Amino acid sequence: MLHPKGFWFGLVVACALLCRCGGREETVIATVNGAELTLEDLYAEIPKDYLNSVTQEQKLEFIDRWINSEVLYQEAVRRGLQREAQIREKIRTVEKNILIAELVQRELQNRVHVAEEDALEYYEAHPDDYTRKVDEVRIAQILVPTIEEARKIRKEIEAGGDFAQLAREHSVDPTAEYGGDLGYFAREDLLSEVAKAAFSLSPGALSQPVKTEFGYHLITVIDKKKKGSVRAFDLVKEEIIAQFSAKREIEQLELFLEELKENSSIKQHFELLSVTPLPAENTVVPSQESY
Repeated sequence: MLHPKGFWFGLVVACALLCRCGGREETVIATVNGAELTLEDLYAEIPKDYLNSVTQEQKLEFIDRWINSEVLYQEAVRRGLQREAQIREKIRTVEKNILIAELVQRELQNRVHVAEEDALEYYEAHPDDYTRKVDEVRIAQILVPTIEEARKIRKEIEAGGDFAQLAREHSVDPTAEYGGDLGYFAREDLLSEVAKAAFSLSPGALSQPVKTEFGYHLITVIDKKKKGSVRAFDLVKEEIIAQFSAKREIEQLELFLEELKENSSIKQHFELLSVTPLPAENTVVPSQESY
């Protein structure tokens, strides 16, 4: 269950991200007192990997949430909440954090570069880090909602149809755009029903429809690897680069901060930390007699 505070924050963020007003020649799918939500706005908020699997019902729910947030936002503005001192301070804080995050992102993009050669050098020096601890299987899947559709697609594959192409056309899984390729998995990392089918197949074989809570899966095995084999560099290259990048980002951010501080006038009054704060206005200070 969502915490109420998180719910309202989500509405505010959605409103800030999606509120567009007038003057654009795009497909407007909803309006609230002139504020527009376009089809482009909606698709921009859906992660690319899920574009093919979002249902019409989910899109309608998204539009309804946008309308709710926009109605609330406009009412807040009508009441003048944005002019209140506390609200202005909160807005300034959010703006400050957004600007800081954007500055750091841009600065690190310019400063941090990890060459593939660096990753390869690390890979070759640390083979134990990439040795398989258990057997693994590389599979591709086509996920569909009904058993009838799964059986129909399976017949097409058996008749010579291309698995990857049929996955792109029919699968509702985010991996559809990659031909259904899921990559390598250990048995324990897969749904039990899928693992049972996958590890019983030979490379190139096709499973019968496998039912799970997500629908019906057609599974084909692309490759199998034994425990003790070393993962190919291409499979772990991005992981190594990400690790190097994260380490260098921390180093470069510290360096960037030091550079900024050297060119800034910074004063600190630590002696004030020991001063007892005055009671806030309208705070009642209890008398000794009340103890």
